[in-house]
Amino acid sequence: MKESNFQLVGKPQITKIKLDVNKDYIFEKEVTLEIDNNILVQKSADEQEKESIVVLKVGVFTSKELSVVPFKLDIEIQGCFAWDDVLDKDTVRLEAMLRQNAPAVLFSYLRPIVTLMTVEANMPPLVLPLMNFIE
Repeated sequence: MKESNFQLVGKPQITKIKLDVNKDYIFEKEVTLEIDNNILVQKSADEQEKESIVVLKVGVFTSKELSVVPFKLDIEIQGCFAWDDVLDKDTVRLEAMLRQNAPAVLFSYLRPIVTLMTVEANMPPLVLPLMNFIE
C-alpha cells in the first residue's frame, strides 16, 4: 500500500453545532432518517499553493417540523487538504478528490460526534450511516 497524494493536513475543526431536541418525542415511533449535506471548497488565491479548505455541512431532520422528529441537528466541519504536483496537473481527478474524498474523510470525523451528542442529550444513540459522496 502506498500513501495517497491527497492528504488531510492537521486535524479537522468543528465550526458549528446546533441541536434542537423535541422533549415530547416518543421514541417508540419509527422515523425515517433524513440527512442532507452541502460541500464548500475554498481554494487558495495563490495558485502555487496546493491546498484547499473543504467545509462539510450536514443536517439531520432539518426539513421537518421539530414536533414530528426526535431532534434537528446542524453541524459543520472543515479541514485543510493538500496534494502533490502530479495531482495538481490532473484537474478532473483533483476536483473529484475535493468534492468526494475530502467530504468522506470529514464525515468519518462527524459520525462519532453525532452519536455522542444524541447520547448526551438523553436519546437513543444515532449512528449515521456511511455516505456515498459520488452520487
